[in-house]
Amino acid sequence: MSDPAIAAAHAANTIAFWSVAAAWVSALISAGAAIFAWYQWRKINRKMAMLTDVSKAIEVLPAWYTERMMMDHWLFGLVTVDGRTIAITSIKAVSDNGAWMDVELADKDEMAMRDDDHLDIITAVAADRKRASVKIANIVAAIELRTS
Repeated sequence: MSDPAIAAAHAANTIAFWSVAAAWVSALISAGAAIFAWYQWRKINRKMAMLTDVSKAIEVLPAWYTERMMMDHWLFGLVTVDGRTIAITSIKAVSDNGAWMDVELADKDEMAMRDDDHLDIITAVAADRKRASVKIANIVAAIELRTS
């Protein structure tokens, strides 16, 4: 064989080797992505119960406001980590893992009765769209937005 033929065969072997290596790396990455996706799917599909019984909810989230906000219909505020306040009238349920709470948002009419006007308030978009779920880890304070 001549030198150009050897060089061409060597180049073809090198290309074949790196193609196979790239295919193996791609297969490993794909397998890792599939395993990660499966773990995420399991996490998402894990059943979570929402507790509506006040006595059970305060076992999961033993803050002062849990019992009060589940039993009273009032104008409360949940201050978030970014400084905004979610205006609610009550807590409807707390997840059994303490990560989420279902709330009834206050609407614009209810907010017209509040005592101050300096907060960045999140309210319901309409009177018939008042239910929301709030991630408890994003709440830094619970306050009353109206006095008696």
